[in-house]
Amino acid sequence: MYEKRKVWLAVGAAVLGSSAAQADSTDLEPMQHHNMTIVAPFAGEGEGEGEGSGIVDLRVNDSAYLARLGLIRGHLYVGKKLYDQGHLEMAKTHMKHPEDELYAALVPAFTARGVTGFGEELSALADAVTKEQGDDAVNTAYTHLVNAITAAEQVEKKAVKDVLMSLSTMLLTAAEEYDIGVKSGNVVNVHEFQDAYGFTTIAKARIGELTEAQQDAHAAALEEVEGILANLPELWPTITPAGTVEGDSSELYGAAARIELATLN
Repeated sequence: MYEKRKVWLAVGAAVLGSSAAQADSTDLEPMQHHNMTIVAPFAGEGEGEGEGSGIVDLRVNDSAYLARLGLIRGHLYVGKKLYDQGHLEMAKTHMKHPEDELYAALVPAFTARGVTGFGEELSALADAVTKEQGDDAVNTAYTHLVNAITAAEQVEKKAVKDVLMSLSTMLLTAAEEYDIGVKSGNVVNVHEFQDAYGFTTIAKARIGELTEAQQDAHAAALEEVEGILANLPELWPTITPAGTVEGDSSELYGAAARIELATLN
């Protein structure tokens, strides 16, 4: 993880350097500080996906809260896609339970924010997939769960800055997972490779959850971020790869840094 943080900081420095003509030294200090903090976006103890890297209060930090929910969405999205493609055993590994630490760390935040969690919906989808209850049960459970997550996110009530920073964090996490999954063009950990796909896909979709008023008020920043996301290369020719891939995690690290810069500017 330490090596990944050094890569992230190096990529961020390169992006900042390319923007030096647009920012003086007073602009760079908060950016450097922020790079250090978003690498560790979540409270609690855990492994992988940044959730044990540092202490952030999900009850009040909207960016980290949205990022955590985005990671859960990403797991479930790729699991559902694998299920739809007939890869049942792979799909099962991506289904989350209320006892999972990604979800468990959110429970105090739900209480503090006055929103309903989605533990029952998580269990229903996990059971539908792992117990092989059939397509109708899986599709119904997935729809109910996505609706419940959307209600907990309340994106329409969040500052656009926090929504965009959640995208940066999710892409950073995707880059870390891609690093674990792909070594020298070989997919050595397909689960992490798939997670990176899910996180990136959900990050790309989140701007669409903003209200029309939010989009109009921040049109320039959103246009810039949408361009960054649209220009990401295709890193997943398939989510069940065989042989080698040509993807490079630096593309995800760089996009995360550019979105952060666009947000702070």
